[in-house]
Amino acid sequence: MKKLNILIGMMIWTTLCIGCATPPETKKEVEPIKRGVFSLPAEVEKIEGDVITLRIEKPASLKTDAKLTVALAQGVIDTCYFLEGKEFLLNRTRVKVLRVSGNQVQVKAFEKTALAVGDRVTIPLEKKIIAIKDFEVIVGSSKDAARYIQEEITSLLVDSGQFSVVERAKLGTILEEIQLGQSGAIDPATVQKAGKLLGAEIILIGTLAAAGEEWNVNLRLVNTETGLIAAAIHKLGPMHEFSAVAGSIRAYHNIDGSFESGDPIEAGWQMGRLVERNTGVGGYERIYLDSKQGANGTKQSLAMAFKLGSQRIPELQNNWISAKIRTPISRALDEIKGDKISTKGSDDFAFWLDIAIEGALRDGKSDRPISWWWTRKFPITKEWQEVRIPFNSLIQGGDPKGQKANIPFDLRKVIMISWSAAESALPRGTEGTVWLDEVSFY
Repeated sequence: MKKLNILIGMMIWTTLCIGCATPPETKKEVEPIKRGVFSLPAEVEKIEGDVITLRIEKPASLKTDAKLTVALAQGVIDTCYFLEGKEFLLNRTRVKVLRVSGNQVQVKAFEKTALAVGDRVTIPLEKKIIAIKDFEVIVGSSKDAARYIQEEITSLLVDSGQFSVVERAKLGTILEEIQLGQSGAIDPATVQKAGKLLGAEIILIGTLAAAGEEWNVNLRLVNTETGLIAAAIHKLGPMHEFSAVAGSIRAYHNIDGSFESGDPIEAGWQMGRLVERNTGVGGYERIYLDSKQGANGTKQSLAMAFKLGSQRIPELQNNWISAKIRTPISRALDEIKGDKISTKGSDDFAFWLDIAIEGALRDGKSDRPISWWWTRKFPITKEWQEVRIPFNSLIQGGDPKGQKANIPFDLRKVIMISWSAAESALPRGTEGTVWLDEVSFY
């Protein structure tokens, strides 16, 4: 009996302890993004069996300046009211979106509808949840421009009241696997997986390419339900538009760092063949894209085959005989420390980095601004090597007679950058090939 009482007591004590114990914390679920609701008026245009064609009335465009970022944001808004595969209530009829084309939307009804052609309807729509992948610069080197355009578009989409944007902190590395190649092809399975992890219906991918004095911007809107590109938006806009980062954009644009994509001519590089003229009698230069070699694992580089002539041509007696790789684009480089390149030669050469600065008018006798250059010599060897040239190490160049222009070294007024073989460092008749790659500023 005594043992039984002890056993009963232990059972009661154990029960009390279990009842009083603090329950383990349960892991909190990530709160879903809250959706707002907006509506669009529409008219029933056609009914064929269970397929209904609607003509929607889109709201007025964004009320702000007509800038590149506004046009891009408006394009995203206009193409995202309806996504293929999504379901919604059309009056009291549940329908699924089949196709979207401009202001027309074809939907499939899951049940018999009382709607008729000509009926006016109001469609309630939830905010779309969009994830934005970091925009990529594929021609040029200004990541500041990509960030600026992306942030401007993000703000405009949020302000429109029609989008909820996935926080950048939640993106992590989820979007890194999504690659958009030159063909525009993506992996639908990867997109669908990313959409589920992020809770996003749309993934926005953007690329920028420098084209002369403009940015060529391409956006792709990917429907995460189908894994397919729902819309493509392409716009051109002037670089000077981005006043907030104008210095950075002017400093970097049109320097194609690796020559891996795009057209070097569009990026500001002078290509092709030049015979005699600056290269002298019997001289030439040929600048081309070499797809067989590049520095540090890249596949392409910019090459120049050249020969310095035997003598100057009569009308250019005051010019050095030279062969140049040029990028004649106006730039403001006052916040840049120097030039960084990877180089290689068919032989060992002494080359020049030349920076031309725009100056004053020529004694008031001509409306054409004069310019002068600042320069520094550097070695090119038979193996790829990285060369850094600080701008504060440049000295003012002179013509063969030693004359120099009275123009200050103002890096806000750069009008050309070139890398040259010249008779001031190499004997006349020198010929060979040099390669440039990974060209950038630092």
